Amino acid sequence: MKDFIFSRELETELQFFLDNPTKLPGSLCFYGNPGNGKTTFAKYLSSKVSQDVRYFDCNGYKVEGTASNSILKSINKSCRTLSLNTFFEGGEPKPFDRVFIIDEFHNLSSQTQDSFKIAIEELSKRDILFIFILNTDSSIKNGTYKKRVSSAMQSRFYATHFDVKENQVEEVCEIAKQKHPHLPDSLIHQLVSDSNFRQLNIQSNMLN
Repeated sequence: MKDFIFSRELETELQFFLDNPTKLPGSLCFYGNPGNGKTTFAKYLSSKVSQDVRYFDCNGYKVEGTASNSILKSINKSCRTLSLNTFFEGGEPKPFDRVFIIDEFHNLSSQTQDSFKIAIEELSKRDILFIFILNTDSSIKNGTYKKRVSSAMQSRFYATHFDVKENQVEEVCEIAKQKHPHLPDSLIHQLVSDSNFRQLNIQSNMLN
C-alpha cells in the first residue's frame, strides 16, 4: 500500500480488503476518474488473494453485443480448467480460486452489462472474485456511477469510489508531496483535485 496515494478513508477500506479477503463479496466495483489508481490497485489486490488472475479490457471488445459474449466465453472456458491455486506449493493456498478483472466496464451498454448477472451469481459461489472497474465523471450529465452502471449490476456490486473528496484534497496533497517533493505545489494540488495520479507519476518521471 505504500506505493499508492490514497486518502486515509479510502486506504482504510482497501486495507480491510487485503486483511480480510474471506469477507469479500463475490463482486467488487471500483469507480472514479481515469488515472486514480483503480486498475493498479485491482491488480495488486488480486495478486494477494489468488494465484490465478485473469484481466479483460472491455475496450478490446468494441463491437456492441459481442463484448459480453466474448468475455463470458473466456471466463467459462477458464473455469473448466484447473486453477493455478491447485498447484500452489508452500504455505496456505490463497483464498480465491480465481479473480476476474473486468476493466472499462462503463463502455458496455446496460443490456450488455446485465449479461454478467448469472456469471456473478453462480461463479462467486465457487471461490471466484470479480472486480469491475469503470470511469465516472460527475461533471457531465451521464457520467455518474448510477448512470454508467445498470440497476441490476449495482445491486450485485460492493462499490468503492476512488476519487479524492473535496475535504480530502489537502490531506492527500501532503502525501503526494512526500512522494514527489520535486513537483510544484500548484501542480500537485491540481492533479490531486482531479484524482489524476497517473498524470502525477508521469510529471514526476519527466522531472526526475
